[in-house]
Amino acid sequence: MHFSWFFVALLIFLPWNGHGAENSYMEVYKDERFTVRKVEGACKLEIVLSKNERDFQAILALFPSEDYYGELFTEREKVGLARDKVLVSFDKGKQKSIPFVPDSDAKDSYWRWQYLEDTQELLAQIRKQSEMHVSFSNGTKTFTFNVPLKGSGKAVTALRNCR
Repeated sequence: MHFSWFFVALLIFLPWNGHGAENSYMEVYKDERFTVRKVEGACKLEIVLSKNERDFQAILALFPSEDYYGELFTEREKVGLARDKVLVSFDKGKQKSIPFVPDSDAKDSYWRWQYLEDTQELLAQIRKQSEMHVSFSNGTKTFTFNVPLKGSGKAVTALRNCR
C-alpha cells in the first residue's frame, strides 16, 4: 500500500515537471556536430568543438538574430574559462577575431560560458564553406578545432525555420 501512494504521487508530479522543462528547452534538429535548440523562446545553432567524438571540449552557439550575442561554452575540467577572444576562419580564408562581451562569464558545475560579440556573419559562412577553424586560449593553453561543415546547410536551414 505504501508503494502505491508513492507511485501515484510520482505520476502526479512528473507530468507537471516535464511540461515545464518542455517549454524552456526543445531540440529542433540534430546531426553529428550540429544541434538546433529552442531555449526559452530563442532558437540557436550549437556546434560541438572537439578533437574526436569522445573528447567533448566546447560548444559554439550562434543565433539567427542580431538581438542575441553568440555563446562559447567550455568544459570546466578540460578547458576552464576561455580568455580574451575567439578566432574563427573558414577553409583557407582570413582569421576573424571575435571578442567576448566584457563581464559576461558564468558557470555551473560542468560548464563555463561567455557571450561573444559580432557573430552574425558566421551563419552565412557556415552554410557555404567546407571547414571552420576555431581557436581560443584559457590563458595557459590554446585550443584549436577544425570543424567539417558537412551537413551544416541543413542545420542553418533548421535554425532559420525554428519558431
